[in-house]
Amino acid sequence: MTVDGSQATLLAIDCSQREACLALLHAGSVRERRFDPAARFDREVLWDELRALFRDVGVSVTSLDAVAVATGPGGFTGLRVAVASAKGIAFARGIPVVEVPSAVVFAASDRARGGRSPWLIALAAKNGTAWVVEAIEAPSGDIALSEPEVAGAERFAAIAQGVVARGGVLLADEHLGDALTQVAAVHGLPIRPFGVDATAFVREAAARLQRGITIDPLALSPIYAREPEAVTKWRERALSARPEARGG
Repeated sequence: MTVDGSQATLLAIDCSQREACLALLHAGSVRERRFDPAARFDREVLWDELRALFRDVGVSVTSLDAVAVATGPGGFTGLRVAVASAKGIAFARGIPVVEVPSAVVFAASDRARGGRSPWLIALAAKNGTAWVVEAIEAPSGDIALSEPEVAGAERFAAIAQGVVARGGVLLADEHLGDALTQVAAVHGLPIRPFGVDATAFVREAAARLQRGITIDPLALSPIYAREPEAVTKWRERALSARPEARGG
């Protein structure tokens, strides 16, 4: 199914961070809703917010031409909810789904605020390491990512030096940690907080849709910096339940 991204009614979903964002492109304008995914424990608030967004714009889910989702890295539950929701909408409506790595969303959002390439983006910081990737703006305006890696202080320093030499900045949140924050300071790498600009997110998704960059919903999956703890514990539990593990 081919859709004109410039004229599409497109829903973009980001639940990868503490503040979630829903953005809807319709008739050339963008409307958004932001919310705390953990605001309620008795129900999934995304669907309440989605209904409210459709109501604000005056459309329904049947109006959608495509759905996009920020695929992380980020929080385990938020990513699962966002990806599952995008899959469900795409299957139910028979519309294309566009995956947008969170690093691209953050780079595009910083560009919308006047930032310039290159960007070093650090996500999912934990125990003195972080998932890092470089984002580069091509002459066409497309944002390309380097091969991501989980880096400790020494490797982070080497990457930071290269980014500083090209006049880049680091996009990170308050969880970066003292060790990596100090490395950035020592090498003179400016740090700016990342965030989602709803219009930049939607425009990036629409541009990908226009170029036919979509994904089979069955192949859509979150990007995790490390194996999620829930998965690790589940595997360990399954292994310990085997007869040979119990000495049976």
